[in-house]
This record gives sequence, structure tokens and C-alpha cells, in this order.
Amino acid sequence: MALPQRLIRSAGALVWRPVGDLPEPGTPLGPNDIQVLLVHRPRYRDWSWPKGKAELNEPLAQTAVREVEEETGELVYLQKPLTLQRYRLGSGQTKEVHYWAAQALGPDPAKAARPPVERAPSKEIDQARWCRPSKARQILTRRGDRRLLTELLQHGARGELTSSTVILLRHAKARSRKKWEGSEADRPLTRLGGMQALDLPPLLSAFGANHLISSPWLRCRQTVGPYAELTRLPIHTDDVLTEDADPRGATELMRSLLAERTGVHVVSLHRPGLPALLQPLLEGGLRSPGVEEGLRTAEMFVAHVSHGDQPRVLDLERHIPYTYLT
Repeated sequence: MALPQRLIRSAGALVWRPVGDLPEPGTPLGPNDIQVLLVHRPRYRDWSWPKGKAELNEPLAQTAVREVEEETGELVYLQKPLTLQRYRLGSGQTKEVHYWAAQALGPDPAKAARPPVERAPSKEIDQARWCRPSKARQILTRRGDRRLLTELLQHGARGELTSSTVILLRHAKARSRKKWEGSEADRPLTRLGGMQALDLPPLLSAFGANHLISSPWLRCRQTVGPYAELTRLPIHTDDVLTEDADPRGATELMRSLLAERTGVHVVSLHRPGLPALLQPLLEGGLRSPGVEEGLRTAEMFVAHVSHGDQPRVLDLERHIPYTYLT
């Protein structure tokens, strides 16, 4: 008999929507300016945020959007991550729940890259309700869920809920330079690299990726190719992202992307170009564990950017599909 795992990994989201039209990026939002989405679980007789356990080999960002869709029917994209929740279960196991702020996708191409999802049965979730934060605070069962609501409202008050995102994606596993007789620009992905590229669409979709930029070299274009095919998004190539380009060009490209007040931009890049792209992210004093280590093949940094007087990086996450090679 298999022993129960000691750590149960789960993910979910605090889904919000504005009351009225979507405000301009950087606009402060008060408790009366938004609604949030709660679910009721009849088995536990509680109100909570939509969440659930990760499936085998499922990245947690994918878990979060899948669980929201299963429990509420809403297709959402993830924004800034919120405080990790960890607590002990009666079984002695520890449950760890990763949460993000999230919004509905709308008529977005990222929907086409989502795997099909079945709604949760009514015995698990019998209600999904939009309500004002004041009402949510009254009916949320757990204190930790109310703390998350406070955190979401704090972000709203600072104008951080209407944000943009930039994803820095290292290309998937490519053929060895020593074994490739063609040009560097034409060096393709390996079979494993192709599998990594095929694993990327649901993860990119979880963040609502809707603008693709790539080095013109083949391995970078192949990495975002499956997502581009599913979403019918064009791949915009830029020579400043090639390995032999002046790094100052990549730095300026990143500055221009950070200034974009809307959208979710994916940059498919080579490992040597990463420091130049990270430079504008780190100039504001942002520190994130593991930045110095760089990225493994098909791994990505996800930067969430708020827009007040000037762009500010709120958080830098790292994510990877389950098929990868260091």
C-alpha cells in the first residue's frame, strides 16, 4: 500500500472583476469598485476561494486556472501571486495552497490553448457567487481566506490589480552544437525539446499570453510554435534577441515591453541574452530567489508589472512545464 504524501500541493485564485468598465492601468480600486468570486462546498458547509489539488505532473499555475474553471465555469488568467497558505490537516498531512489574483479571459486567443475541463459535480460545489468584498468578508468561513481578501484589496488600493505581464521564456532543448553541422540560426530542437514546446501552451495560457516575440533563430521560434498555432497569434521576431546581438538592444526591448500598459508578452530567448533582458527588471531593486541561476530549457520568468507614474515590477515568478532537462 502506498504511503500518503506528507505535502499536498494545491492552487487557486481570487477572481475579481470591476464594477462597471475596466479602469485604466494603475487606477486605485476601492472595496466598492470590484466584485470577487466565491464558491460554496456543501460537504464542508463553507464558502471559500476556488481551489484544488494539483494533478500528476501539473504545474501549479495550470492547476489554479483549471480549478477555477471546474468550480465556477469561468476561464481566467493569472495576475500577481498572493501569499502562500500552509496548514496542517487532521490526517497529519500539510496542505500548501498557492493563490493568484485573476481576471476573466474575455474573447482572448489564450482560450484556444486550454485543455477541456469538466464542471465539478454539485455535491462538491453547489454555488458560485459574485459579491462585493464587504459581503465576501461576512460569508468567508476561514480566517486565512479573509486575510487573502485583505491582501487583494491592498493591491487594489495601490493600483496594482490592473497590471501587465512580461514572460521571459528560454527556448526548449536544442540539438548539440558539436553534433550540428548547419548554421547556429538553423539549429533545431531535439525530440525532448519538441515535447517541452508541446507542454508549454497550457502554462502560457494560464497567464493569458497574447503577444509573442522571439529570436529569429529556429529553436526559439519552434519553442513558441505550438502556442502560436493553437492561438493563431503571429510570432514577431527581433534580431536583438539573437545570441550574437549587442545586449543593449535586448535591454531596450525589455524597457519598451515594461512600458506597455496592457497585454501579456512572451519573449522566446537564448540563455546568453537573459542577463540583458533581466537588467531593467532588477534596476528597481527587485530581488527574486534563483534569478542568478538563470533558466533551464523551457523554463520562464513571469514578471507582473503595475503602471502608475512609471512601470514597477510587482513580482517575478518562475515556472516550468513538467517535461524538461537541466
